[in-house]
Amino acid sequence: MSTRLVGPRPPGARLRPLLGGWFLLVLFLQSACATGAPRGSFLVGSHDNSLTPPSAPKAHVAVTAELGLESATVYVVDFMAPGVVATRPVPIHKAEFQRAFLLLSRDVRLARRTPKEAARELLSLLQLPPQDVETVASTGDWSLETYRGEGYTLVPQKQDGPVRLMPEADEALKEKYLKWCAHQGGGDCLGLLDDGHYLRTDDRRTLALALAFGTVLDETREALGRELLDVRALVSLVVWTVALYCMMWVVPEPTTKALAAGMTLILMGWLGLQTVYGLMDGWARMADTAHHATTFEELRAAGAEFGKVLGEDAARAMILAVASLSGHTLRQVASRVKSLPGFNLAGARFEAQGGAAVMERVEFVETALATEGALVKAVAVVETVATSPQGPLAVVMLKEGPVSGGGQAPGGRSAETVLRHRGGNRQVVLSDGQRWHVPRGKSAADIPAEDKVGDMLQEAATKAANEWGPHRLSGAERRAIGEAQRKGEYWLARLLEREARGRYVQVKVKEQFQHLYDFSLRKGVDVVDPVTGTRYEILSGTASNLARHGRRMAGEFFRMLTF
Repeated sequence: MSTRLVGPRPPGARLRPLLGGWFLLVLFLQSACATGAPRGSFLVGSHDNSLTPPSAPKAHVAVTAELGLESATVYVVDFMAPGVVATRPVPIHKAEFQRAFLLLSRDVRLARRTPKEAARELLSLLQLPPQDVETVASTGDWSLETYRGEGYTLVPQKQDGPVRLMPEADEALKEKYLKWCAHQGGGDCLGLLDDGHYLRTDDRRTLALALAFGTVLDETREALGRELLDVRALVSLVVWTVALYCMMWVVPEPTTKALAAGMTLILMGWLGLQTVYGLMDGWARMADTAHHATTFEELRAAGAEFGKVLGEDAARAMILAVASLSGHTLRQVASRVKSLPGFNLAGARFEAQGGAAVMERVEFVETALATEGALVKAVAVVETVATSPQGPLAVVMLKEGPVSGGGQAPGGRSAETVLRHRGGNRQVVLSDGQRWHVPRGKSAADIPAEDKVGDMLQEAATKAANEWGPHRLSGAERRAIGEAQRKGEYWLARLLEREARGRYVQVKVKEQFQHLYDFSLRKGVDVVDPVTGTRYEILSGTASNLARHGRRMAGEFFRMLTF
């Protein structure tokens, strides 16, 4: 008996998100309000995080706060557009790859965690919630993986009675996986069965990635030789880390943080921006195929297809990026990144793609980094990298320490600056949750003490966003999404869906309030209260969308209604 819930997807069917519960934790949505720009961009946010030695002195330019603004940490937004710089992956030969990986891996430890747990910790990901358990006709508990009402994997957790049911497709897949592992160190070589008896959706994606790595995975294992007690565990950690990192790509505006953000910058240097975008599309295709796969042969075919896109140099670069950034101090990260094969060429390419100009404008850097190149500085202090096919590259640097001055916004509310733009405009969050864009020359003291109109608009936007679903798509929107899927442009398909969501929210709010307020959804701010003159902008609350609005509307004073 096979219990895998499968079936052909109808033409034009909506592409399913691939992460289940964890996907919702990191999802950044692109609204219709996002500004358009050529594909090929990053939003980078950075800060001085745990990589910094406590004793290292900090050199920075003092910041003067405007009246009514106070904050412990401030992100400073800067934009850069890589343009049309053409790059190819930096060549990494087998011998130099193996030497570098051996040296970098000697102080990487899993402690008592499984490879998957260690990878999630490295990438600062929250643990997945327990899977919902449903009771079926056969006595016992079965775990059903679902998303939006569609089931993917149904496996037994506990069975009672004399007859035990076995999911044949899942059992066959497990047996072939273990047979493949016999040549990869034996046993459960990738740690896919640490959390259950059968392969779940994330296990299938990880196995497909390992198959895509091909001979590079063999090179990785060979590099360790007799150096480690558990070669299999370290190789499994690397594969899981890359797989979880790549899953951050499967959103309209891929966003990575902490170590994952450093990986993105390394890949930008070693592979080039356009190559990274090609990998994103290739990964999305492979992940979707693996999501629906029921056999080992299907996973092997999916991995082989992605392997053609990946190539040996990119595979080696991704593995070395994991090893170089795993839990080290600022000084160690700098030296480890510089030790990677092809560093000089990668650093030059990173600077040519706009990295040099941005890092020159950074006001807050560690003294230890003063003489380093742009790539090393960026990797060492990066906090967030958000990419978008429809926007420029923005760099957000974290200012550590309190901003001098301050006070309170009207109504006894505190005001915290969360984004500071180069033009002097800021984004401020009040203690009651309101978010305002404050241009140069204005301060939190200018924010209304009471804003019932904004509260009503915010409530309406939130309600509309919660009501939205694929069933709200128009015929034209469905056709556009289906066409993108048929062309293999998975990222575009998701982006089109999120833009449709943004349009739906804006239209619903307009329909409800247009008899009271002035709406202009295609230019300037979205809404103006004719009585008070207060302005409002309806937008998705993604990192890059918030940053772009601050850049595009630098001189406007308005409340940001996010959803």
